[in-house]
Amino acid sequence: MTIDEQDRPLTAADLLFGQAQDAPKTLTSHIMSAGQTKSMGRALTHLPRVTREAAAREAAAAAVGLLKMDLAEMLVAGWREHREIIAAARRTLATPASKELVGLGAHRITTVQTPAVGILLDGRRVHTLQIGVSIIFDVTALVAGVSVGRLSGVHSGRCDVGVALTIHDVEVLTKRAHLELPGVKALRSGVRLLPASEYPDGPDSPDSPDSPDSPDSLHQESQFPAVELAGPA
Repeated sequence: MTIDEQDRPLTAADLLFGQAQDAPKTLTSHIMSAGQTKSMGRALTHLPRVTREAAAREAAAAAVGLLKMDLAEMLVAGWREHREIIAAARRTLATPASKELVGLGAHRITTVQTPAVGILLDGRRVHTLQIGVSIIFDVTALVAGVSVGRLSGVHSGRCDVGVALTIHDVEVLTKRAHLELPGVKALRSGVRLLPASEYPDGPDSPDSPDSPDSPDSLHQESQFPAVELAGPA
């Protein structure tokens, strides 16, 4: 799978299920299969089959929402840990008229997200669906532009990204994609590379990495929505 120009952010859900597929339906099937041998099956075994299937469908719909993690945001988050990128960001922030090109050798960025979905029956939690998402970026030939403490663009670079999905520690789906980094729109928007407090406009700016409305804010780990089902007849 090759991703070139993106009209919208590429997410982990897009990569795992495809942008045109019925992601909740696909994930429901995986949840039901995992439930035959894992705790979901035991937790809901006393319920009618129609209720178990409804629980799987509702949990899948909630889980797909949690998987809408912007892969470009995660990639930038990894670069915020790279000392050469950070050094360039601080130098250009101190000298606003300056711009720098930073070349990085081959490197890997790995992130693990652990969202969860609670299943409620008549207001009582009967199960927690544990999901694991592992994302690996292998980046080569990167040349990043940095100005005023921000990533101002990616001039060259290639990235192979792999996403693995687990349900209750059982791997159920893996996908890989190739990205030509200069073609990813999210990497052209001038995202911040330093803590918000280091910028003159402070941490309350709308595009601050710490702001919930920031374009480069990451999804929090261990998100915990709940879906509620009516009791069995």
